[in-house]
Amino acid sequence: MHGDFSRVTFDSAQRFSAVLAQQGRVQLDAEINEQAAIIQDYLRTLAMDVFGPVAYLPDEDEQGLGAFGVGAFDGDNFTVAPGRMYVNGIRCECAGTDYRGQPDGHLRPDCEDDRLPTYPFLVYLRVWERLVTAVEAPRIREIALGPHSPDTTARTRVVWQVCWLPLEESGYVPDMRTATRYLRDRISRTFEPRGRLAARVRSPEDDTSPRAVSPYSGYRGPENQLYRVEVHQGGTAQTATFKWSRENGSVVLPIKAVHGPTVELETLGRDDKLGLEAGDEVELVDDAYVGRSASDRLDDLAPRLYTVREIDHAECRVVLDADPGDDPNHPTGGRVPGLHPLLRRWDHGVAEGMRGDDLASDKGLPVREGRWLPLEDGIEIRFEPSADCPRTYRRGAYWLIPARVLTGGVEWPIDDNGQPQSRPPRGVAYHYAPLAVVRPMPAGDYQLVDLRVPIPRRR
Repeated sequence: MHGDFSRVTFDSAQRFSAVLAQQGRVQLDAEINEQAAIIQDYLRTLAMDVFGPVAYLPDEDEQGLGAFGVGAFDGDNFTVAPGRMYVNGIRCECAGTDYRGQPDGHLRPDCEDDRLPTYPFLVYLRVWERLVTAVEAPRIREIALGPHSPDTTARTRVVWQVCWLPLEESGYVPDMRTATRYLRDRISRTFEPRGRLAARVRSPEDDTSPRAVSPYSGYRGPENQLYRVEVHQGGTAQTATFKWSRENGSVVLPIKAVHGPTVELETLGRDDKLGLEAGDEVELVDDAYVGRSASDRLDDLAPRLYTVREIDHAECRVVLDADPGDDPNHPTGGRVPGLHPLLRRWDHGVAEGMRGDDLASDKGLPVREGRWLPLEDGIEIRFEPSADCPRTYRRGAYWLIPARVLTGGVEWPIDDNGQPQSRPPRGVAYHYAPLAVVRPMPAGDYQLVDLRVPIPRRR
């Protein structure tokens, strides 16, 4: 999540049950956030133990479907009934919608992959959590602090999307168990084996004397940072690109209007550290961009990144190196105010020793496995190759690297030989639940098989 955090410390394997404050001690954001994560993990695990991995409340609506029930398929659309469903313990709530109008779907009429097929298909739910700040949800901001005051806390929001996958043309109709296995296998085949990354600081180049330490070794940054390495374009090492930020991608600037390559912003940032400069790489993000980034297709093309060419400080305007309206992979292009558009700054445009031609066509950095790649100030990362088959990098997957001035290093696990371990991405964590099978029949009819499992009612 792109928040301004010092670090993210929750690890369920540690089996911590509470964070306890001690008198006279410094309070850190990471510890408060870990307490929230401990409670959340406990409640969701409890819900899974009681209800199972997927279950819905059987209260029937006017159609008699119950929560997230699929009905009224007409060949191009279907309804989704209101109610609550628990997916791996995560509570999902629907106010009643349809496939085309689902609140976080952001489907495109011109996109073939968004149209329902004429052959049998599985309807399923994709669930994840999104970080929301005062930029995306203005009601979070306390107006008493002033119209341009810094934001305070952030929120996490459960996002669900109703999606579909093709099924075999045979007459076999799966039940919940087999549909879950089918869905899991399809997703696993697409994104496994996952990409893995290791991080370190550069080793001393001159160790002939106990006091001789190269000025190029260790973390040389002036401040503690939380580095974020995130996959931009998904794919294998031959096609995937990545971007990185020293601020966990938390430097965001709300957009007021877009006129060709000129973007009018509400602010250029609080200061030089959290603002924009000419040459910065930025990402144009809105609600539709976030929703469509969760695709289960590996070949979906990510919108390009942009380089800031000019900045007008008096008018709060920046000029990008291209018109966002020309990007077919992001048709809204920041021009719809209701989608909360913003610019997110990334810092990979200043990587040590990097030239302009080192960037890929989407302005990301190519993933190069098996070699240490420099970020800045002595920090290096390595994408771990696989000996069996090519690793897959899912768009939006990320790793967090806390860098600390006091130790001159990064917080990263090491193996028994003292070498940095390669780790899978920290997120994004997606959860899935089969809903129904839709099987079109001759003469325009259809067969609809409900796969949901209800929560048992007390008698």
